Amino acid sequence: MINRRTFIHNTVVSGIGISLLENNSWLENYNPALPLEQMVTNEKYWKKIRSLFHVPDNFINLENGYFSPQPRTTLAFHQQKENYINTNTSWFMRKEQEQAIEGARSSLAAFLNCPIEELALTRNTTESMNIITSGLNWVKGDEVIIGNQDYGSVVSAFHQAAKRFGIIIRVAEIPLHPLNPEETVTAYTKLFSSRTRLVHLTHLINLTGQVVPVAVISALAHQAGIMVSVDAAHSIAQLKFTIPDLDADMVAASLHKWLCNPLGAGFLWMKKAYIKSIYPLHAEEEFAEDNIRKFEHQGTRPIQTLETIAESIKFHHAIGSELKEKRLRYLMRYWVLKVKDLPRVKINTPFEYDERCGAIANIGIHGFTPGQLADKLWNDYKIFTVAIDHPAVKGVRITPHIYNNIQELDKLVAALKIISG
Repeated sequence: MINRRTFIHNTVVSGIGISLLENNSWLENYNPALPLEQMVTNEKYWKKIRSLFHVPDNFINLENGYFSPQPRTTLAFHQQKENYINTNTSWFMRKEQEQAIEGARSSLAAFLNCPIEELALTRNTTESMNIITSGLNWVKGDEVIIGNQDYGSVVSAFHQAAKRFGIIIRVAEIPLHPLNPEETVTAYTKLFSSRTRLVHLTHLINLTGQVVPVAVISALAHQAGIMVSVDAAHSIAQLKFTIPDLDADMVAASLHKWLCNPLGAGFLWMKKAYIKSIYPLHAEEEFAEDNIRKFEHQGTRPIQTLETIAESIKFHHAIGSELKEKRLRYLMRYWVLKVKDLPRVKINTPFEYDERCGAIANIGIHGFTPGQLADKLWNDYKIFTVAIDHPAVKGVRITPHIYNNIQELDKLVAALKIISG
């Protein structure tokens, strides 16, 4: 694994014209052996990380949950690969495409700590989840348990399966502020029945940033003979974990969020035992029924995006999974702790415990609809967020990334103090 010192050196001398350094003294004084907690708040270090990103200069972007920008190194790599494919066109697609895809699969499998033959490269979480919901051999009356805060496109996929196959959807009511992890676990397990075929879990809820105790629920589901699928769109590369830690049967995620990969890459991990029995989303006869690659038939696709996965992983490892997770949680708490007691403010995220939160938090202010609050932040303060007007959650989602700095969060805090006053 590449360390931070090597990464900084390689970035400077790699020939792509990007320098992390204002002068050599920073590198000389840089000490990657600093205690982790000191690195979390080392603003000098994070200023250098910020310099690796194209940051908008006319507004503050605190809506990184949709997708994350690529660092300059990753962006340059992606463009280089796109130029190469554009030059060699059909020759590349017929002679080198397969090797490029398998290289990407290998890199991602190592990152996720999962077998290569259980990993399909898709375009995003939605596509991966639709493979599951459309491809399972459902029997009328099968029951599926989902959460009341699951991602909309995933919920729609289950609704379509209910119309097509006659499955029954049960909804777990997840509290915004669980008293303890057992409360969230019970919201799911109390719905288990002899007809339950699948439990679908969102690892890190996109609406609020709450982390669901997936491994605990998965273990209990397996004891009851129930399959488990997981939406890990926001937890991959935001939280430190790998596929085995979830104890699931299928995991879907996107790589354009916290891994900072270009748009158009995601994955579906599936236990080998299930591959044969699940139909692909698009008809496929090239691969055997038990070959994970049967799920990848999309027609012609941008291979440069897949090739960039290894480069995105390299950038992630240069910072480190644990440091990245702790920094993101620190940024979230930095602003939340300063506004949580303001008049009319409601924090819709369980921010108090590390195991229940990450970078994302959701705030509501009494007297403002989510849309009005998001518009107020944008129109008056040029702070970009997103309104969450959901039956279970009413507020604005604030999502800083590793390139956001304390000064930007101070501006957010100042704005919220005025708005809530």
